[in-house]
Amino acid sequence: MKLVLQPALPQDLEQAKSIYGTDRGDLVAPAHLAFWHVDNNEDAKKRAEWSLQQQKDQLENDPFVRFVKVVDEERDNEIIAMGRWHDFPNGNEQVGDLEYSGSKSRDDPTAWPDGFPKEAYLKFYDECLAARKEWQGNVHCWILFSIVTREPLRKHGAGSMIVKWGVEQAHTAGAVAFLEAFPEAKSLYEKHGFKEVGRQSFDLGAGATVEVSRMRADP
Repeated sequence: MKLVLQPALPQDLEQAKSIYGTDRGDLVAPAHLAFWHVDNNEDAKKRAEWSLQQQKDQLENDPFVRFVKVVDEERDNEIIAMGRWHDFPNGNEQVGDLEYSGSKSRDDPTAWPDGFPKEAYLKFYDECLAARKEWQGNVHCWILFSIVTREPLRKHGAGSMIVKWGVEQAHTAGAVAFLEAFPEAKSLYEKHGFKEVGRQSFDLGAGATVEVSRMRADP
């Protein structure tokens, strides 16, 4: 593989909607994967289309978004991974409906696909964003909101490239880098200078819970 990191464009998000299924992997945001479990390609297609449309809405409308992709030049520039950083010059900014449900209001029933656990998802994000104001403080910061590598193509360094890029951008600007890490990804972030500064548990619905690590990398 010959991996290259590039800016992600709206057409990349549109293209990513067609990447799904256990054989290909998908580029659905990790939070959406955690709440919306599927067991067939039809539902995987619906999940990919909804999640990537939301990401596209953010890229086109959120001035704080810094979206990147990793492509494999040996596979005709096929998208391997995507990451969404946010650059907040004035500290952790208020996140609006774009974070929840794309261009539609979170209160609009048509914003949510059938079968998606809306209430559990909104509770998760409300608690997560409220806590950030406490543990991140009001400083210039870059926050990694989403990072995903297609499952069959992991362990080749694509995710590491996205993390490294964001940390370098943040530190060049004199900013702190923040993120919340699911347990399986914590070691990746530690390789790039992130340190755990706390933990937070979340209810994923249907009796499932997850504990994430609050992490920061100082310039």
